[in-house]
Amino acid sequence: MESVLLILLEIIKFVLPSVVVAVITYLLISKLTDDSQKRLELDIRKSNSVSFTPIKLQAYERLVLLVERISPATLIQEYNSPGLSALELKNILIIAINSEFSHNISQQIYISNQAWAMTKLVKEEVLEFIINTYQHLPKDASGIDLSKAMIDAMIASNLQPTQKAIDFLKAEIRLYF
Repeated sequence: MESVLLILLEIIKFVLPSVVVAVITYLLISKLTDDSQKRLELDIRKSNSVSFTPIKLQAYERLVLLVERISPATLIQEYNSPGLSALELKNILIIAINSEFSHNISQQIYISNQAWAMTKLVKEEVLEFIINTYQHLPKDASGIDLSKAMIDAMIASNLQPTQKAIDFLKAEIRLYF
């Protein structure tokens, strides 16, 4: 029995250092691999941020342009023409707003949720403003009557629904730069 114990001790003398070396080697290689992977991920993030920042900036620019294009003053200037009825002009303005908005809907990927919510809110406010102004006109009103009523309502209430969105978008982009 003693000889078995001696043989076992001899085996342990040779195997134990090998096991210890193998464990230490595994831990060191694992640590180096983790560090290398973290460095690679950081490099990728840096690389992506360099190319992502211009896209993000462009998204904010496009949304400012969208908000400016759907402002009542710009819409009146762009779409009012003699011979249109108030109903026709109202419908044209609603279609224009929805078209501008749907054309820029993908920009929400690059901006904050708050900025996108503000953009949607302003779009809805402008639509509501146009519809409410139209509803206060007589049935036979012309497009020019609707335009005048919209301008008068904006002047009377000092209403610039799109300006708050533009200010918000500008303030938010300043946070990035």
